[in-house]
Amino acid sequence: MNGEISIAVLAVMVFASGCATGPERHASKSQDLKQSVDRVSELEEKPFRLALEDEDDFTAPTEHSESKTRQVDHEEEIALPVAPAESILLPAPDDSLPAPASEHHAVMSLATLEQMALSNNPTLIQAMAQVDAASGAAYQAGLYPNPVVGYASDQIGIAGTAGELQGAYISQEFVTGGKLQLSRAKWSQATCIAETNLSAQYERVLNDVRIHFYQCLAAQQHVEIQKQLVTNAKDHMQTHKEMLNLGQTNMAGFLQSEVDLSQNQLNLQKAENNLDQAWRNLMAMVGTPEITRSTLSGSLEPTEEKLDWDSAFHHLLQNSPELIAAGEKIHHDEITVERERVQPIPNILVDVDFGHNFETDNSVAGVTAGIALPIFDNNSGTIDQAQADLNRSRADVKRLELTLSMKLAEKYRDYQTAWQHIQAYQNEMLPKARRAHEMLYDSYYKRRAAWLDVLLAQRRSLELQQQYVDALLAYCETDIVIRGMLLTGGLTQPPAPLSGGHIDAVPKPR
Repeated sequence: MNGEISIAVLAVMVFASGCATGPERHASKSQDLKQSVDRVSELEEKPFRLALEDEDDFTAPTEHSESKTRQVDHEEEIALPVAPAESILLPAPDDSLPAPASEHHAVMSLATLEQMALSNNPTLIQAMAQVDAASGAAYQAGLYPNPVVGYASDQIGIAGTAGELQGAYISQEFVTGGKLQLSRAKWSQATCIAETNLSAQYERVLNDVRIHFYQCLAAQQHVEIQKQLVTNAKDHMQTHKEMLNLGQTNMAGFLQSEVDLSQNQLNLQKAENNLDQAWRNLMAMVGTPEITRSTLSGSLEPTEEKLDWDSAFHHLLQNSPELIAAGEKIHHDEITVERERVQPIPNILVDVDFGHNFETDNSVAGVTAGIALPIFDNNSGTIDQAQADLNRSRADVKRLELTLSMKLAEKYRDYQTAWQHIQAYQNEMLPKARRAHEMLYDSYYKRRAAWLDVLLAQRRSLELQQQYVDALLAYCETDIVIRGMLLTGGLTQPPAPLSGGHIDAVPKPR
């Protein structure tokens, strides 16, 4: 009986030793792999996604789309890392979707901000005030001189009487040469210049609001992408930690992964600070700096066809308010020259007096009239000054055309470069980076690639997205400036319609 027990025990030991030499070794490898893969669940944040999409929308690679896990040695279930998302850029917030209760912020659109700016920007009030001032000057310049009414007496006490004349007088200046009509026309033209400057200021404010809006929108995208990079860096550090425990890397590699994580966390802080600054700049441009930060609704993607140089240049020359105002200034100076030429034509000064002559006991009246003879002052110096101003205004139009041409050339260069970069990112770089990530992920799933390679491809794809956002922002900024006729400076005091000078330094504008 004891012999039979000994034989049975020996048989069990032989069977156990045979199992250890076979599947147990594979089970040990698969267990190590499971520990390496399951590190994703240990992270504090969710695994990396290329875009902000719902988990239910994710589709795994085609070869294994029917299951999110696969069976390996001894039927172990191994959790899969998150696959790359479909979009290449973070989606914009959807106004139609209600915000969570914990994140109830108003979603602001560009149209809303534009209306707020038109209501609150102080430079528009300044530009309107200049229109009102020029309009008031035009009205004042065409008014007729007031008559003078007074008391008149002569030779009081003669022959013991109250005088030869006790009465009143009226004095009136009669303006000749159409001076008042020319003065009113001159200042009415100044009003036209002020109105053109007002429209230019509207364009400046709207252009700056749009530029700051897209800068803030790009800053939002950078924050979201940087969060993904931090998640990637955490996964990278966790992988090195596990590899260090398994003796597959050294302490230097683990320390470097910690440094990379700290650097990405600092970059996230910087991106959030940039977003705060972009928001404050936007609210200052809108005129409501007290509004706290909220989400912006919009897209950086181009929505209009690309401009070519000829159409952009023609549009600028035909519609630039600066050129229009310069042309109106020429007409103003032409009127000024004509106004100064008629200035030497003397006005007629008429005095009428009437009253009672107490010496003769009769009612009497008298009339005097006179003109100023332009002998010593025929206004020739002022006429020369007005003609010089006219010549300068004519030359200023050409100068302004050349200046705007140079500015447009610089902006169009940046515009063209940004467009070329966008096309390269959309058609070549981002799709290839995404495909490389997908292939490495699929290879990792099939145990043909290391997880660190997947993380590196993921990081490169995110960095390309950051560069893509910068290219989109550069394109939006230059597109706005070019279509907005190079008008920026929404908080700069609008220019005056006319510069002060000797001609206008008189009590009554002429």
